[in-house]
Amino acid sequence: MNNFLSALAPDIQSLLKLKHAIGLPYETSERHLRGFDAMCAQDYPGQAVLSREMAMAWAVARPGEHINAQMRRMSPIRQLAKHICSLGETAYVIPSGIPGRRVRYRPHLYSHEQLRAIFDAADRVRPSCFGQRQLIIPVIFRMIYCLGLRPGEARRLQRNDIDLTRGTVSIRQSKGHKDRIVFMSPDLHAFCAAYDTTINTYHPERSAFFPNRADGIYSATTIDCWFARLLERAGVKALVETGSSPRVYDLRHAHVIETINRWTRAGHCPQAQVAYLSAHLGHANPEDTWYYFHLAADFHSDLRELANTGVESILPEARYGI
Repeated sequence: MNNFLSALAPDIQSLLKLKHAIGLPYETSERHLRGFDAMCAQDYPGQAVLSREMAMAWAVARPGEHINAQMRRMSPIRQLAKHICSLGETAYVIPSGIPGRRVRYRPHLYSHEQLRAIFDAADRVRPSCFGQRQLIIPVIFRMIYCLGLRPGEARRLQRNDIDLTRGTVSIRQSKGHKDRIVFMSPDLHAFCAAYDTTINTYHPERSAFFPNRADGIYSATTIDCWFARLLERAGVKALVETGSSPRVYDLRHAHVIETINRWTRAGHCPQAQVAYLSAHLGHANPEDTWYYFHLAADFHSDLRELANTGVESILPEARYGI
């Protein structure tokens, strides 16, 4: 945290110290702050006051950048300015409303055939000179789908978070500063146990459940690149009507939708399980869980009326090749 280059380094370090002290991973925001710091060091050397010129130079949209990505990139700079002001110093805070309104992403709804093709492609990954991706890729994406994890939660898993005796996974300090425990199905449990035994031969002292070459955790960019290759090999493309590109995060959506539909087909009432599902997914507010009923209605017509009344989300089991 000491390798910042600009004159704003002390303020950036102060903000990061605060965020980490309250238990927030703040990984993506820290990456954007490092980019901002590099820009300031190059274009505004010695400028120790966060000026309007500096902030708005960072806020300019990049070629081909989606407005949501632009907003995510700007948010930590806005937070930095507010943090500086809270300390009684001067800083320009980018006004709300810039660059505009967030566009709601329409998740890619994977079919069972697409999921099968993705996991088959994962199982065919070959070894490389860089780490043990042939072992990690088949497991990490199955865990995201089978447990409904956020991709970052899967990346950050530590070895001691996985209880291979009880078959549980502890998710620590995730979104909203919340901890939770999720339970593996027997087949996923066996799959992870076999992986743990094998990966130990390459990383016997590892702390990360999915270790990179340095025994640390993989970056979000690496996971996204891996998944893009799987999608290409599986022949999964963006839907023409929505233009939404499939993402790793959509495996979490697929997990929830499959559960809702399975319960509905079995004659169960998904509404009665919302509180449980909300806790399973790590939602701070059950209202966030209702959203999934609208997505599930696209796959199951019986849910359309339920979705229109304002309901949403649930969870499936390991099903593919494990």
